[in-house]
Amino acid sequence: MSAPIEPLPANYEPPLKGSNLLWSGRDDGPSLEVRRWHQAIAFHDLHQPLDHCFEPTLCFIGYRSHEGVRANLGRLGAEDGPRKLRERMGSFPAIEGVSLIECGDVLPAKSVLETQLALAAVVERVVRAGAVPVILGGGHDQAFGLFLGIARASGTAPACVNFDAHLDLRPIPASGPNSGTPFTQAWEWCRERQQQFRYAALGVQRLGNTVQLFTRAEEAGATLVDVDGFALDMIEVVMDAVNDAVDEAEIALSIDLDVFAAAFAPGVSAPTAMGLAPDAAFRRVLRGLIASERVRGVEVAELCPALDVDDRTARLGAALIFEIASTLADLLEEENSGAAESEVEESEDDDPNQDES
Repeated sequence: MSAPIEPLPANYEPPLKGSNLLWSGRDDGPSLEVRRWHQAIAFHDLHQPLDHCFEPTLCFIGYRSHEGVRANLGRLGAEDGPRKLRERMGSFPAIEGVSLIECGDVLPAKSVLETQLALAAVVERVVRAGAVPVILGGGHDQAFGLFLGIARASGTAPACVNFDAHLDLRPIPASGPNSGTPFTQAWEWCRERQQQFRYAALGVQRLGNTVQLFTRAEEAGATLVDVDGFALDMIEVVMDAVNDAVDEAEIALSIDLDVFAAAFAPGVSAPTAMGLAPDAAFRRVLRGLIASERVRGVEVAELCPALDVDDRTARLGAALIFEIASTLADLLEEENSGAAESEVEESEDDDPNQDES
């Protein structure tokens, strides 16, 4: 029997009457071939049960808080990230076979930990329904809320795969967690329950992490891939390393937008001068993770619209989510194609009039 589900906290805000205004964009008409995301998206208040999802379904949840960033002495503005990401996704072309559901926002609570726990309660509901929560951030402290929600829904700790310039394994200060501690929190959660902590940090920058943080990563058994690992001739090596780190576990996938070079992502809490490019090498790794069919939730963190330039960072964050949705659609098409071929082969085998060789 599964554990009882956590009640929704007071700082969960369901889609409001005007939420459809957040999802807007070009309108070429109602026909299926010209539909866009703002026309395809449904709205759901998670106070009501979410029907089980038998097709790929993305449930969008905003994490409208930058209090963890404030506590970590970063640049503020990520509380407005969810709004801007929705705005940039609205005009994307609809993807056949992938359902989109707007599920509202988690607002700041009295502490960062309370806000994380609120997100976990929301994520748990979505994962139990067979959908993929997509957390729109928001400070990177949201990563622990995603991890915890998946763990509660599945009964075991998911592997953490984190595209990030920073390890986010800082010791938790007496004042409580912040945007630099989410994977320390996951590590401690696993130790308290004698579960294995699996962590792969991809795109790590030496200039963004102290010696202490690299030592802590080694103690935690983390797998690290620095920015130089993202070259086309290194992709198989990177994917082998990630597969070894994850093993057979489900995956909580984190994308902190500061993993990308500031030329691509200037509007983040901690810009990175020589970060990743969102090129073919990066996309192949991202697609490979989604194609594993073990990703149970995704979070896109630390978009600061007020610090952005020409919406570059917002456009990039939105494009990453589109890439994930497209990969899910490709997987569904492959499954349907394989099933159809199997049916044809079975019918040929059963045909009594088929000539015998």
